[in-house]
Amino acid sequence: MTSSDPQQPALPELVTQLLAAEQPATPADKATQRDAIIAALNGAVLLEFATIPPYLTALWTIKDERHPLANSLRNILQEEMLHLALVCNMLVSIGGEPQISSAAPTYPGKLPLGVHPELIVPLGRFSKRMLDVFIEIERPKDVSPDQAILQPEEHEGAEDEAEYTIGQLYGTILESFRQLDPEFSQDRQVTGPLAWIPILSLEDVEKAIEIIERQGEGSTGKPEERRGYLAHYWRFAEMRRLQRMEKGADGKWSFGAAIEFDFEADVWPTGDVPEGGYQLDAASEPDAHHLLHQFNITYSKLLDYLQATWSGPAGQAMILKALEEMFELEKYAKPLIRLRRPDGQNYSPDFRYLLPDER
Repeated sequence: MTSSDPQQPALPELVTQLLAAEQPATPADKATQRDAIIAALNGAVLLEFATIPPYLTALWTIKDERHPLANSLRNILQEEMLHLALVCNMLVSIGGEPQISSAAPTYPGKLPLGVHPELIVPLGRFSKRMLDVFIEIERPKDVSPDQAILQPEEHEGAEDEAEYTIGQLYGTILESFRQLDPEFSQDRQVTGPLAWIPILSLEDVEKAIEIIERQGEGSTGKPEERRGYLAHYWRFAEMRRLQRMEKGADGKWSFGAAIEFDFEADVWPTGDVPEGGYQLDAASEPDAHHLLHQFNITYSKLLDYLQATWSGPAGQAMILKALEEMFELEKYAKPLIRLRRPDGQNYSPDFRYLLPDER
């Protein structure tokens, strides 16, 4: 993934930069702090976007798209898009610009910024192995990897100070915004289906980061993101255990009723995407070559529209074009996932960004 980019700082370095000035006192201090926040937010954009291709791939491989597990995963994807939009609004509110199309992730690979540095994120079918990856991505800072799917009360007090999680990054970004207390601009921000709120004040920053943290890890480390909804970490734990989380009369959560699902029979048998994506011969594998190429053209246009959304004056119009391309992806992904590879497994999209002369 983009974490291999030598120009991209690792998370510990970004955190150090963010905390360098406890209270910026001079214009130079403020400029340094602002640059550090912009760098951290650009990293957060990459992190939010990096989750979308693996989550989408897993969703498309579930045969019954109306199954409760598919619905839950689809809801997670919608919230990840919201998080991406909120981070981009935060970024442009202080004069930054997101790098989306120019820093598109590749798979398999590590998460950007060195978050969960031992984790390799593949593109593969919905499975217990992939759910272990997703659980690790969304893991709160006070939960160690070996506790990922334990009962909620068994998570308390587990923290690895040597690791950095997505939640820790956002907590540090919020504290830096408070220290800097910048002026906010509405230029290039968007609202609507992908972004609920513009960022016009510190209160808006706090609200946006609260939404991101609560939906991802849970409200103050608890399973509930808001009344009646579970955070991503716990929804993935439900899928992994095939048990619904239930809230008892005492207010405590636990895993309860079984979810009927067969990880073999109910999932298309897609194989992992090879490193660097597929290199297909159009003559010997014409159907797969066509579908993959058309998918990647559509995916590349989607990234370009997302980039243009927060980079130019026509942002609100560009977000609508991006949404059109997002729905168009399924047109190529679904038949591809039903197509057999020479090794006996099925294909799936490889999410490769194509330059204009490659389309």
